[in-house]
Amino acid sequence: MSTLEQLFPDGPRRTDASADQVVDDHHTARRLDDLFGGDRRTDLDQTRRASARPALVAMVNDAVADARPLGTVPPVSKPDTRRPRRRVDWLTVSAAALAVVAIAAAGTIGGVQMATASPADDALRVLAVDEKTIETATSGLVSSTTRLTESIAESDASAEALRRVLESVRDATDPADIPEGETEAPEDADTIAIADPAALDVALAAIKSYRTDLAAFEVPAMPAEYARASVDTGSLSGVASAIDEAQQQLNEIDRVSAEVRTVRAAVDTRAAAFAAQLATFAKTFPAVAQKAVDAHPDAEQELKDAVIAAGAAVAASDLQSDAAPATLAEYRDAVAALAAGQVQVERDRERERAEQERIEREREQSAQPPPADPGEGESTPPPSEPTEPTPPPTEPPPGDEG
Repeated sequence: MSTLEQLFPDGPRRTDASADQVVDDHHTARRLDDLFGGDRRTDLDQTRRASARPALVAMVNDAVADARPLGTVPPVSKPDTRRPRRRVDWLTVSAAALAVVAIAAAGTIGGVQMATASPADDALRVLAVDEKTIETATSGLVSSTTRLTESIAESDASAEALRRVLESVRDATDPADIPEGETEAPEDADTIAIADPAALDVALAAIKSYRTDLAAFEVPAMPAEYARASVDTGSLSGVASAIDEAQQQLNEIDRVSAEVRTVRAAVDTRAAAFAAQLATFAKTFPAVAQKAVDAHPDAEQELKDAVIAAGAAVAASDLQSDAAPATLAEYRDAVAALAAGQVQVERDRERERAEQERIEREREQSAQPPPADPGEGESTPPPSEPTEPTPPPTEPPPGDEG
């Protein structure tokens, strides 16, 4: 291996004439060969990556030699990439220009109005809004008051109609007092109970109390009709006074509306309590129906089943509904038919008993011997004539003696 002394025999510095000698590239390459030994190009070729070009050329040649037709491939249409020439739509341009002008004009007018507006004009707009609110609130209050008044009147009329219906199921004519073969009962005919008398009296008292309470409800009076007073539209204080009056009207409407709601709540609460009382009365009918069935044991089973079903229907019904009168009437008719069936059975039994007694009498009479005939020598004495009674002697008056 060469040392630095061999590479630089003259030492680190050369001060003689050889310092002026120019060293070229060949001299440097020769020195490097001496230092590393051998030809460096061979080592460089061994470390450099081989080119892939020959292998690629061979692959292409093999592919060309083995090429086969795959069929005809349809040509692919290429879209026309040329940008169409735009035409100027003068109508659109004109409309856009007019819109810009309109917006500019509106902005100008709005600016002028804002610049020229006065506080009184703003107050007038506020007053107009309040008056519109008054109109709407008044209309709603009128509707609420009307509905409340109609509801109270309808409830009272329904209660009165129900009273008449309940009175009709208190009792019915006793079929036993209707002569057989006739349909009209005599005036002194007795009656049979249809509903429980005590429960019916409680229900009728509840109806009376309910109607009294309905009559006691007072519907609040409507506030005075609003009308704007004469106002100087150019005066801010005048318009402000009108706004105050409008606000007072709104406050009055709110007060009356609250009273209407209070009365409505009270009416609904009272109606709910009355409905509960009627429901309690309706629930007594199944027991009364069973009692009626037990009181008429000889009636047909079909009639008994009809009474039980009618009693259950009354208990499940709303006595304030439109169907309540028909439901109660059906129960009344079922009980009356049950009683009539019992009476018919009893009359049939009585008729059979009378017929049996007649047959027994005829049998007894046929078993007795006939009476003997009178003898030939005997004559029946003629009947004596009736004698008139002799009147008692009359005494002369006291003055005729002597």
